[in-house]
Amino acid sequence: MIVYGRRVVQEYLRSGGKPKVVYLQKGSKLNDGLYELITGYKVMLVSSRDLNRLTGVRDHQGIAADIGEFHLKDRKEIINTSLKVNKPVLVVDRVQDVRNLGALIRSAEAFGFVGVVIPPRRAAPITPAVVKTSAGAIFHIPVSVYNTAKFISEYRKAGGYTVGLDMSGKDITQVNLPSPLALVVGSEGRGLSDLVRRRVNYLVSIPMFGRVQSLNASVAGGIGMFWIRLFGGRM
Repeated sequence: MIVYGRRVVQEYLRSGGKPKVVYLQKGSKLNDGLYELITGYKVMLVSSRDLNRLTGVRDHQGIAADIGEFHLKDRKEIINTSLKVNKPVLVVDRVQDVRNLGALIRSAEAFGFVGVVIPPRRAAPITPAVVKTSAGAIFHIPVSVYNTAKFISEYRKAGGYTVGLDMSGKDITQVNLPSPLALVVGSEGRGLSDLVRRRVNYLVSIPMFGRVQSLNASVAGGIGMFWIRLFGGRM
């Protein structure tokens, strides 16, 4: 996988990643911190046109890196960590927009979630665009690809609780949220699948005060994650 963008490459290197090659556009000026991070790795100077071709985009900011295969984590590791340190997990159900997925991963890392679980089907895969939208946060949080419904069952069996974010659920501000928990976020429009709705412990919704009655999946998920980190298990 070739990832691009100054922040993305910087976060990859800060996470301990070791790129196969760093591609730097001729004439690009990087901050001293990024220059220091790429020192010691193979750096190839390329033209803007070549970098456009390598990344498939024009907003690469003059730098990209070949990181090889993106390394996924075992979902059991995420479950065990969540229960051990009593911190939440984000589970993504049927989110197909790469920008929404990247933004959700970024929020999960920012709010101290211990992992993200993405289904292998009917969902956006991990792509350079997802990495870019996450602003490199994806390199600082474990990500697993596993069936959503099965993960919910395994997490509950291990002793955790599951909360689905859904418009039909109770106001999240009025629910006593237990911990540790896994927050399940569905796609905009369709929301959670019927099977997921049946398997979670609780269904909660974000209260709305305006005329618009729905939120972007990543926005709703970000609000839900913030509320859970603020009040989950302490109400």
